[in-house]
Amino acid sequence: MGASINKASINLDVNPKMPYLSFLAINYNIPVIAEVQNWFESCITQSYANPRAENIVLVSKSETTKESLIHALNDVGIDLSGYRYDEDSKHLFTQRTINGKVYELPFEAESDGTKKMIAALPVLMVALQEGRTVVVDELDAKLHPKLLRYVIQMFKNQELNKKGAQLLFSSHDLTTMKNTVFRRDEIWFAAMNDNHESEIYSLYEFRQEDNTRVKSTAAFDKQYLEGRYGADPYLSNMLTGRDWA
Repeated sequence: MGASINKASINLDVNPKMPYLSFLAINYNIPVIAEVQNWFESCITQSYANPRAENIVLVSKSETTKESLIHALNDVGIDLSGYRYDEDSKHLFTQRTINGKVYELPFEAESDGTKKMIAALPVLMVALQEGRTVVVDELDAKLHPKLLRYVIQMFKNQELNKKGAQLLFSSHDLTTMKNTVFRRDEIWFAAMNDNHESEIYSLYEFRQEDNTRVKSTAAFDKQYLEGRYGADPYLSNMLTGRDWA
């Protein structure tokens, strides 16, 4: 693989605006490059930093998929009995059954957290069923911490995740930064260096002042708030580690 890539890089100049992987995939028939590109193309990306993202819902016509979605929503305390998509108006309606009678509500009228779960769960379920990787920006936005933990546990549950699906997400939530939820190698930080470039590093590879690794049993969230790991906003003269003791 290395020889093939080196040869390609010598023979042609690469457009600086084009990703090197794309350049190789377009110009060369290198099986391993095609495999890598196919993996990236199979990833599902969602950005909940964009407020419109939670209003985009995958509506399945499969009754089995609909039942699975409703069951998952019920598990997290969202008491829907069903949903209906109106082909004419192109609007989604959620349904609740009260005393044997079905009541409908426009999707837009639901709370932000409910809308996000209704939008996110179908995507996550597809990833679990097909063993794909989901990349999500701001997964915790508008979600109760317990809902966030539920989503994480979906991917950690071997009964649900039989095909090795992966969840890669950014978050500012600290309630899940615990050794009971994540291993050290599963927590990564993004920090800006002196050149205003973002650098990433894992909690596992992070070295403390005495050059030792953070213990696997440490209180990750508490130590992060104390400023031990870096990658936190610099709030001059406002907060110190003592404020979080």
